[in-house]
Amino acid sequence: MTCTQSRELLFAIGLVAGASSLTACWGAKDQATSSFDMAEYRKMMEEQKKQQERLAEASSSTSEMTAEEHERKGDLDAQTRNYPLASLHYDKALKADPTRNSVRLKLGQMFLQQGLLDQALTQFQDLRTREPESAPVHEGLGQIYLMQGKLAEAETAITKAITLNPSNWQSHNILGLVYDQEKRHTDAIASYLTALTYRPREPNVLNNLGLAYALSGNYESAIDAYEQAVAAGSRSPKLYNNLGIAYVQRRRYVDAFNTFKKATDEPRAYNNLGVALLGVSSPKKAVACFEKAIELSPQYYEKASENLRIARQAVPNAATGTTAAPNMAETGSCP
Repeated sequence: MTCTQSRELLFAIGLVAGASSLTACWGAKDQATSSFDMAEYRKMMEEQKKQQERLAEASSSTSEMTAEEHERKGDLDAQTRNYPLASLHYDKALKADPTRNSVRLKLGQMFLQQGLLDQALTQFQDLRTREPESAPVHEGLGQIYLMQGKLAEAETAITKAITLNPSNWQSHNILGLVYDQEKRHTDAIASYLTALTYRPREPNVLNNLGLAYALSGNYESAIDAYEQAVAAGSRSPKLYNNLGIAYVQRRRYVDAFNTFKKATDEPRAYNNLGVALLGVSSPKKAVACFEKAIELSPQYYEKASENLRIARQAVPNAATGTTAAPNMAETGSCP
């Protein structure tokens, strides 16, 4: 599984270029201008039109190919991530020879890669009937159920996959994600550690292990796992953001800023640090960081200024003696 589902948010307000949250899958982007959106929309529509033309051409020109030829062509298209065309060839291979369960598995995986969960589920459920003792089939079902939020079904399917193939690190990783969704973080940690025994230094597993430690409140262990993922070669923005949040939790603010900056540019890094500081009840520092973000890049004024407004509301009210945040002794400078 290349991408895992979002975890619970630590903070109520968002980062620029990624929410300030513990996530294994980061999809948030800055809000674009309307002209940019329209340009992207036209580009997307043109690409879809070209893709449809390619599919139509392939459909009409490959009618004489054998099932084996279709499967081979589908494999080549899958290697280049042309999933729609690969799916077309796999579908034709199955129509020519319905007994090719290996093709049915590939087709299910293509649907899963494209986020077509209903189509993927149909293929994997059919495969489960045909090959009830296939570990990849149960793993595929587990991924689909996890993405659908059906956690009990996901746990059952992945546990079966592990029973059939205990050394598959990916199944242990997926089971950890299920446990985390169920807030069973201790069990999740055990699953990730098992995955690492079969796949040492795997960045995705190390990131997920760090998340599980962070969600259980063990930020020192979280930092260690994240740093191992970086040392293993990962340069993922989601990893850098998770590591930055963990540094803030341990009051390593300079390390946090430098880490946020690896995930994005300097103005966004200041904004992100401000959000993280609000999460640890340091509103004065957060105010200074949001002000710095606005100073460096006024085009981010709307998002950063809203965060700044929230941070100022959390600063203790000197005039009345009341407080909106517990950290009254903090200084008002951005780290």
